[in-house]
Amino acid sequence: MQELEFKVLAYLKGELNTKERQQVEQWVALSDANQRAFDEIEKIYLSSEISFSKFNPNVDRAWESVANAIQESKSSGQAILYRVAAAVTLIMGLGFIVFQYQNQTDQLVAKTAEDEVKKLELADGSIVWLNENSTFSYSEKMNEEERVVSLDGQAYFDVARDAERPFRIIGKKATVEVLGTSFDLVSKANYANVNVTSGRVAFGSSKDEEVKVILEKGNQATFSGKRLAKNDSFNDNASSWMTKDFVFKSSPLSQVVKTLGDHFEVKIKVDDAIKNCLITSSFEDKDLDEILSTLEAIANIKNERKGKTIKLTGPGC
Repeated sequence: MQELEFKVLAYLKGELNTKERQQVEQWVALSDANQRAFDEIEKIYLSSEISFSKFNPNVDRAWESVANAIQESKSSGQAILYRVAAAVTLIMGLGFIVFQYQNQTDQLVAKTAEDEVKKLELADGSIVWLNENSTFSYSEKMNEEERVVSLDGQAYFDVARDAERPFRIIGKKATVEVLGTSFDLVSKANYANVNVTSGRVAFGSSKDEEVKVILEKGNQATFSGKRLAKNDSFNDNASSWMTKDFVFKSSPLSQVVKTLGDHFEVKIKVDDAIKNCLITSSFEDKDLDEILSTLEAIANIKNERKGKTIKLTGPGC
């Protein structure tokens, strides 16, 4: 059964062909217990700094184990499914991967709650601002040959330059690798986005090393579903959660209110007559009422608030 764990790890590394990936996904989909076992293995893989360069399991035997587990599960019902999941969990508790993971005594995890932003100073001199509802795992000493961290959520990175040790951020969807640069990164299970403010960034799939793009200052890229898209544009407000500043350059009002609504956690409705009005303005550390007052002054846009819903009206552009 240990080969089953190896097969899942090969899946996470993107080393399986289409048929093999489908078989693993089929096994995971068979039960909630299988899904939980898969999630636990994935969690360990993403949080670990283990080098897998010498990790060469017998893939053929692993494939046979997965196929057999699927067939047995189909014929024997839920009891078999839970025994498969339990066996995987046991391997995780006693196997090589977990042993290495649990012996990383300097591994730290930082978490933020709702409406909390946390600043972290790493041992290599890098600075990380962690946005709300985010989890960041990193080494306390950062003395490895390769600086590896993991992120689930959003953070702004100001990475200390070290040509000898690349800085890698591993997420469930995407991986970022740099030598020294600054950028905003959203890293979630099914979506990732990066906006580069300085330097160069390699941004790509966590499961397929061949799927990646190189970004420079002023570029951004998004990884959603199976599509990785590079944009030469830059989202000026990607880090507004940290800076508290907003910049709009000939931006349609509909886009302006979406940015403001997301940041201030309110719903803003806009009359059709003014939704395409172009707004050019900047707001430095202003609250929502101050911003709305400015919009009224520069564009004659009125606002009416009811609870967490705001309606904007005006004569048109």
